[in-house]
Amino acid sequence: MGRAAAQGEIVTIFIGPEKKRYNIHKDIICHHSEYFRTAFNGRWKESDEGVTLEDVEVNVFNVFVHWLYAQSLPVKSRDFAHIARDKGDEGDERDNEVDYDYGLGLLKACVFGNRFLAPAFERLTHNQYIDHLAKCDSGVRYDQIIFAWDNFKEDSEVLTVMVDNQCLRWEVGADDAEEQGLRAELPQDFLIRVMLRFAAFRDSMYRTYKHWIYPLEAEAFYMEEKAEGAEE
Repeated sequence: MGRAAAQGEIVTIFIGPEKKRYNIHKDIICHHSEYFRTAFNGRWKESDEGVTLEDVEVNVFNVFVHWLYAQSLPVKSRDFAHIARDKGDEGDERDNEVDYDYGLGLLKACVFGNRFLAPAFERLTHNQYIDHLAKCDSGVRYDQIIFAWDNFKEDSEVLTVMVDNQCLRWEVGADDAEEQGLRAELPQDFLIRVMLRFAAFRDSMYRTYKHWIYPLEAEAFYMEEKAEGAEE
């Protein structure tokens, strides 16, 4: 049920602190979301005047509304940004500079789908994020890691793939000043998982090559004897 089926009664939803107004076909949104199906089918008195969700980001809801009618989402970050910012198909020339976090946008959309009981939307955004990480040649951005650990269940595949990606692709030199500033905020559980996963990778390499790839040179860590007269 998508744009071709858009007909019939219109319902109103207000999003964000500024209560941006959205007029959406009732049949479409109720078909895809149990939350809105309950809200607009008489069980909520306030739904007669529209549903207000002040704690939902406008960018995230824009993505959801696009999906409701198109039943798909762009896989290119620039196109995804145009939808999230509601700039139309062509977008804004300023969006040539990719400053919209495509990965974080997908994560937030996935959490929205889970919260508002829209399983098809949750599944699409989840899988699209996994595909996104699979194509990345660098570690996961720290704001994505922090958000994921705050919002996903501990057995989520999103957390697992983040750990694997970090073990396989992260490089010290890739962290800019902003990323370095977020290191202290990384969740302890994430760091422990990375440590354990990296050990598993190391053990796998040992079984393959039958020796340690990087032997430990003990002498490099010795406490050296101080020369006589040296200051304490």
